[in-house]
Amino acid sequence: MASKFKLPKLPSKKVLGFFGTCAGIISLIYRDNKLSDEFKSRVEKKVSHLALEPLNVHDLPRKVTVYLARPLGDDIYKTKIHFREYVKPVLNAAALEYDIVEGTRPGQLRSKVRDAIREKRKKELPSSQQQSSLSNQLSDSDQPFKTITASKPIGNGTIIVGRVSLVEYLQGLNDGCIASLEDPSPEQSKSDSNASQDASKDEQVSQEIVKQSDDSDNKSEKPEIEFTINEDEFSVPELDSIGYVRFYNRIGWKNIPLRLYYAFNSYKEFETVSEDVVKIALGNTRKFKKDDLNLGKDEEKFFKGTLDEPTLDERILSKLTIYT
Repeated sequence: MASKFKLPKLPSKKVLGFFGTCAGIISLIYRDNKLSDEFKSRVEKKVSHLALEPLNVHDLPRKVTVYLARPLGDDIYKTKIHFREYVKPVLNAAALEYDIVEGTRPGQLRSKVRDAIREKRKKELPSSQQQSSLSNQLSDSDQPFKTITASKPIGNGTIIVGRVSLVEYLQGLNDGCIASLEDPSPEQSKSDSNASQDASKDEQVSQEIVKQSDDSDNKSEKPEIEFTINEDEFSVPELDSIGYVRFYNRIGWKNIPLRLYYAFNSYKEFETVSEDVVKIALGNTRKFKKDDLNLGKDEEKFFKGTLDEPTLDERILSKLTIYT
């Protein structure tokens, strides 16, 4: 008697290929997540003792300032994602607070650093000069000119993410030390405020228009110099130590294979960045050297455009330190 039981048919080659591809992708994602968790736990062990150190009653936790600039040929959200995914977990493990200073347009971060350095120089003036500068500010109190002041005590550190941020930071540092301490004239400040209002209106335009104008803006837009150079007033205030964090923004069609590779091996990116952040958290420093001006030079091969080389006065270089 013949058996009525029929063996089930095997799936077709296309179905097997589909499920095999899905299983392979899922296994790669699972592997990457597993390795990323292992690397994060290792890094947290290196800096977790900092979070357990007791503070005195009147002491505040250490706070660093993070500088983020817009990558060449891309938007600043890429830098923010890089900070959130790779830098922030280490800072949280070390119980470090942070302030973020962003530069959404070319040269904006440079201007913010310059204004902050000018404010530090004003605070370090003798009391008599501070009173005279304060009286000048009160006489021009109707000026809409605003400066960015540091919201942290000196000596807690600076984190610079990416080559573009480093170049703008160093240029702003150089400009801030040589800039005149006198505030701009009312006419100049009014023109600056009008330009900032126009910029804020432009940011509200739809993303399609912004994307179409990005290429032309990157080619033609250059940061405007809004300060007066006065070599006689040159001074270098007390500077925070610099911590550089690498940021490889792989964009473009030719970098798609690399992007796919690091999408399934993001733990390698975390391993690279965590080394830089751990140095900052531990706080060991050395003198800043001329060779340090080339930090992140290997990132430029992924740039969509060219970046100016940073210039730094020797007098500033002698007072600057870097985490190591």
